[in-house]
Amino acid sequence: MISVGDTVRVLDEPGQGKVVSILDNNALVEIDGIEMPFELTELVKVEHDHLVKPSVSSNDERAKKRLEAIEAKKRLRKMQPIRQTTYELDLHMHELLDRFDHMSKGEMLQYQMRCCKQFLQEARDKQFKKVILIHGVGEGILKAEVRNWLDTLDKVTYHDAPYRTYGYGATEVVLWR
Repeated sequence: MISVGDTVRVLDEPGQGKVVSILDNNALVEIDGIEMPFELTELVKVEHDHLVKPSVSSNDERAKKRLEAIEAKKRLRKMQPIRQTTYELDLHMHELLDRFDHMSKGEMLQYQMRCCKQFLQEARDKQFKKVILIHGVGEGILKAEVRNWLDTLDKVTYHDAPYRTYGYGATEVVLWR
């Protein structure tokens, strides 16, 4: 006689589970966290399970791995998106303005530095940890101006940006809290 709470095995199927409910000639059996319906004639009560070594089938393993994958996807959906760790600004004039032929070199440098300062403040407000300032190689005037300004700031360190990505024309700035 099978009753609620009994451990049962399904005839001609690997695995075992616990009877959750019984209604007429049907039982709801929980197997590996999934409730499945069976007829009572398909079930065998496990009374001396400690004498029998449990068999592990490939179906059980696949089902278990599938459930783990589903749970992992659920956890991923709940996670907060990872913030981009590097924020870039290209200080080349053709990247900043459509037309700049009316500007002197001094005006262009002032405009580039104004953009640089606004960009760094925005990066701090958005809590970025690193920024890349792409200044190019050229005569080195913009690079020197950017680095002189960075030297005046607190909680900032800088160094050449990764050569493989930016060549010699960029500075990586690390923002400390």
